[in-house]
Amino acid sequence: MKSERLVSLMLLLQGRNRRSARELAEALEVSMRTIYRDVEALAAAGVPLYAERGSSGGIVLSDGYRQAIAQFSSDELNALFAAATDPLADLGVNAHQQALHKLEGALPDLQRRAAQKVRQRVLLDHNRWYRTQQPAGVLAALRRAVWDDRKIELQYRDRAGAETTRTVDPLGLVSKAGVWYLIARDPSGEERTFRAERIVAVKELAERFTRPESFDLGAYWIASQAAMQSGADPYEVTLRVHNDTVDMIVSFWNAQILEHGDGEKTLRVRFPSQAAAVSQITGWGTHVRIVEPPGLLDAAIAHAREVLAAYESASFS
Repeated sequence: MKSERLVSLMLLLQGRNRRSARELAEALEVSMRTIYRDVEALAAAGVPLYAERGSSGGIVLSDGYRQAIAQFSSDELNALFAAATDPLADLGVNAHQQALHKLEGALPDLQRRAAQKVRQRVLLDHNRWYRTQQPAGVLAALRRAVWDDRKIELQYRDRAGAETTRTVDPLGLVSKAGVWYLIARDPSGEERTFRAERIVAVKELAERFTRPESFDLGAYWIASQAAMQSGADPYEVTLRVHNDTVDMIVSFWNAQILEHGDGEKTLRVRFPSQAAAVSQITGWGTHVRIVEPPGLLDAAIAHAREVLAAYESASFS
């Protein structure tokens, strides 16, 4: 698009005092005639740039204007160029790194070196351990519908495995630790959260919807998390855990290492409820031992006996 090309042209010019029309044309993959037309368009819009003729000439952006838009603080550079996995790639948007490369190429030499330095010293990985693959096709369709304010038809599978089909207004997408959620309004006007992994199919409809002016995606997500976390007090458990299992537990649960022992560690783990703790701990088998609270050991033994009895009486054809 022309508007994107004009921005790219300005970014290239702010990195160096002058560039030839040929350099700019090659960088932007257009003709030199197009570059000259773009320069005229930017000048007409009030951007102080001009063409200088001669062997040392080129397209020039005013020094004062360059300094106004090219200066970044150290913290700003660190925030922009810290190496990171890109959550937007799940949505089919792969322009993030390309945009950073364009910006890096337009920076003055000193700031360009600083940007390259931070990439090798800080890495942000937004994904949790053992993350399941996100449904790329579904997410791409949701992104288009959210962007265009189009109604969609969802085929959704709940936690119990039951599938339903519903028509909703997609309001936004949220990535939490690498897991994507759709925030949508149902026909009753209620705002609901759908886990993208459970969306079996999505169909974009021709009908558009009017986005509610009062809806704020960030505020909704903060409020929904607060409501979820305030629903019940956390159930804290102290466990002795084999060293080879510690990383797995810490990766999935809110856990704190209390003590290092010989071949094992003592952990305090937070579960949403006693039932969740019993189910998970029995699944870990002999890799963990319950220390406290009182009564949890009896509950875990009872649960394990129920599971064993169910398998002993089951018949498989």
